[in-house]
Amino acid sequence: MIIWFIIFFAILSISLVLAYLSMRDYQEIPKLEKEYGIFLVRRTEFFTIQTLETILDLCKGKILSFERLFKGNSRAFVIFGPKKILQGRFSEILGLLELEDYTKVPGEAVAWEVEKRDVGFGESNIFNSLPYLKDDEQFFWQLVTNGNQGQIKAVFISQNSVRKKTLTPQLETIGEKYLKKVPRPHTYSQIFEDYRQRIFVPSLAFKLKTDEILKITGLPHK
Repeated sequence: MIIWFIIFFAILSISLVLAYLSMRDYQEIPKLEKEYGIFLVRRTEFFTIQTLETILDLCKGKILSFERLFKGNSRAFVIFGPKKILQGRFSEILGLLELEDYTKVPGEAVAWEVEKRDVGFGESNIFNSLPYLKDDEQFFWQLVTNGNQGQIKAVFISQNSVRKKTLTPQLETIGEKYLKKVPRPHTYSQIFEDYRQRIFVPSLAFKLKTDEILKITGLPHK
């Protein structure tokens, strides 16, 4: 009888471990082609905390991605999310313009993941210290969220190996008072591909407050 109890608990323990490993590696991947779209926000002054809260409420259960794009002196803000909701409710107020995949650009990419430190965010714009970029250099910054948790990925693209070696360490320390690079054993190409697909892994995400979305994307905190 004791042997059967031992066998039962051994099987139960193995099942729990396998379940944990399965959940740890679980990924949420949005359906890129039909349900989701990428939109340029042309009226960022209306992307307030109230607008954001409405978007999160309407998109509950969906993956959203808030992205900052930098090329030379140009800057842009992009939202990736459900087309029906974003176009139907926010197209006019935010001046949304649907885009094609903007990540298909020449040059080798350096990519890394970022996580939030266990400190409160200040009011300063984390991109104030962004180094000077040439017109053929691009920096992408992405916050993927399910509403309560978030994951950050960053990508730097330059065809100049010297510039890449010089600027990458500076870009990796953006918002270093509140954020830090994640030392995970993923290749640049793997992280960049996850960026493209807006992959979200709940077990690797950090807790996220609504106002922190604005601060992590470097937008006015209203």
